Amino acid sequence: MDVPNAWLVRPREALYDLDNIQLGKLFPGDTSVEAVFELDYLTIDGHAREAATNAAPRGVQVQLATGDGHPIDDTQVVANLGYFQFRAKPGVFQFEIRPGRGRKIFKLDSAGNEGWESPTVEVAGSEITVTSFEGLTLYPRFSRLPGMETADVLEEEESEDSKSVFEGISNRSVLILSSLLLPLMVLLATGFCRSSSLRGKQKSQLG
Repeated sequence: MDVPNAWLVRPREALYDLDNIQLGKLFPGDTSVEAVFELDYLTIDGHAREAATNAAPRGVQVQLATGDGHPIDDTQVVANLGYFQFRAKPGVFQFEIRPGRGRKIFKLDSAGNEGWESPTVEVAGSEITVTSFEGLTLYPRFSRLPGMETADVLEEEESEDSKSVFEGISNRSVLILSSLLLPLMVLLATGFCRSSSLRGKQKSQLG
């Protein structure tokens, strides 16, 4: 469909498969294909940057939340131009760093609701407003917390993932070895007991 870039639409009513329209196979009397589409969401995109270096805060997870703190959508800042994208409906939301490692490294300086040089969170808060069907573009600024000048948001997550995979493999290996060794130990113990019993009988007969 030819719709604005900020629109996320989907078909709501259609008599035919819109992904495979064959005009030669329409029902008798039909000369065209009609469908009703529905606007589901608007996109909120943006370009995040670090205030000190203008570099993209790669890997930082951000979210939109309602006034009572309930998250409605979240995403991750990518390295390419610090791009991110949400989907939402018109309204007022809080722009936040999602709980996790990102909050340990960065703090939000500005939500970027008013352009590249938007006022700080201390002055304007972290609210963003979606009031147009053209969507919204944000330009948030972040700064690093003291002692986190060289920290990588993705580093711990990658190591934790690797650790969890290794632990999972180790646990499965232990279970497999246990299942194989236990019957063998029982068999050996049974054989030892029979051998001891046999030697005891032989001794009693010799005596």
